[in-house]
This record gives sequence, structure tokens and C-alpha cells, in this order.
Amino acid sequence: MYELVKNIGLGLFVNGTFALLNGDINIKPILITLVSVFIMYGAIQLSKRNKQ
Repeated sequence: MYELVKNIGLGLFVNGTFALLNGDINIKPILITLVSVFIMYGAIQLSKRNKQ
């Protein structure tokens, strides 16, 4: 389950970064990119916590 959430976060990160690299410097791509990093971080931390 955490792997699915991490992959969704990665997909959002790729889409947000692609938009930023293409010159779309608005609040939405920046926000999507930052939120996706926090989603991936949270999924990784939760999966580490459950393995212990």
C-alpha cells in the first residue's frame, strides 16, 4: 500500500517538474512538486516504521 502511495507521489513529482522545466512557473506546478515530495517522504517513513 505504501509503495502505491509512493509511486503516486513520484508521478506527481515528475509531472510537476516537467511543467516547471517547460517554463510554466505558476503556483500550481510548484505546489504539486512540493506536496509530492512530502507524500513520498511520508510513505517512505511509514513503510520504515512498519518494518521495525
